[in-house]
Amino acid sequence: MDEFEKIEKLRTRADVSYEEAKAALGEANGDLLDAMIILEKQGKVKGPEQQVHSTEYTTDASYEMVPVGKAKACSGDFGKKVKEFLKRAIDFLSNNYVEITRKGEHVINIPLWLAILTLIFGWWAVLVLIVVSLFFDWNYKFYGKDDLKKANDVVDKAKETAEQVKDSFREE
Repeated sequence: MDEFEKIEKLRTRADVSYEEAKAALGEANGDLLDAMIILEKQGKVKGPEQQVHSTEYTTDASYEMVPVGKAKACSGDFGKKVKEFLKRAIDFLSNNYVEITRKGEHVINIPLWLAILTLIFGWWAVLVLIVVSLFFDWNYKFYGKDDLKKANDVVDKAKETAEQVKDSFREE
C-alpha cells in the first residue's frame, strides 16, 4: 500500500483532514495503527468505547425480574390448557355416539366425531335430511359415556315439533 492510500484510509477511518492524516502518518513512520494512536492522543479521534465484562452477579434496574414459577406458567400454561382441551374433545367425540332408528328398529350407530365431520362438510344436505327424516318417523338419540341428556332433549323437542306439524296437516 503506497503512502497516498494509507493517508486516504486514515482520513476515512479517523475523519480528519488530509494534512492531519499525513502529519500523523509521517510521525508514525508510515504505520497506520500508530498514526491512529497519535491522532487519538491529540484528541482528534474519538477512541473506542470502553466495555467492561464481568462474571460478577449484579442487578440492573432496566431488566424486569420474573420469578421462575411465573416464567414457566407464562410459557407452558397455555400449551397445557390447549393440550388438555384437545384431549378432552377427542375423548368426548370418540366415546359418544348417535343412534339412528326408524319406527323403533335400529338402523345405524355413528361415532360423534363422524357425525360432526359430516355436518361440517355437508351441512346443507345433512340438515335438510335430518329435518325431512323427522317427518318420516326417523329418530335420533345420543348415547355414550358422557351425559348427553340435553342433546337428547333437543332432538326430542324437534321430533315433537315435527309430529305437531304432521298432525296439523292431517287435520286440514
